[in-house]
Amino acid sequence: MFLLPAWFAPTSSLRVAFHRARGAVIGDNVEIGYLVILDNLYPEKVIIEKGATVAARSTILAHDEALSYTFAGPERVAVTRVCEGAFIGVHCVVLPGIRIGRSAIVAAGSVVTSDVPDRGRVAGVPARPLPFSTEKHRADVNADSR
Repeated sequence: MFLLPAWFAPTSSLRVAFHRARGAVIGDNVEIGYLVILDNLYPEKVIIEKGATVAARSTILAHDEALSYTFAGPERVAVTRVCEGAFIGVHCVVLPGIRIGRSAIVAAGSVVTSDVPDRGRVAGVPARPLPFSTEKHRADVNADSR
């Protein structure tokens, strides 16, 4: 009932409200773009913390039925978390059980198959770490690790 409005509502705040109504756990000041899929079967297993952004046409999964469809094992269901201030670019896929760290950036079109550290930058299929681009960023990361 809330799936189509969650995809097409005219404002991010309405899209957030409809995803919350579906059961997704979404913090304050979260931006969600058009056609974002927050797991269609287990939206309550998707957690998006305050200040995060999920850009248009991205998919955040909390389940994987590949093994059960091929009779090779059970369905996998796991919590997927987008931490505070993280940014997920347009048309990304985040697989079940992944943690996107605080203030991390996932470049457009990436497929995230493993956790992204706080302030990490990843891109590609599968998503791989990008080198740090500024001295200030390196200093921030080093200060956080103390």
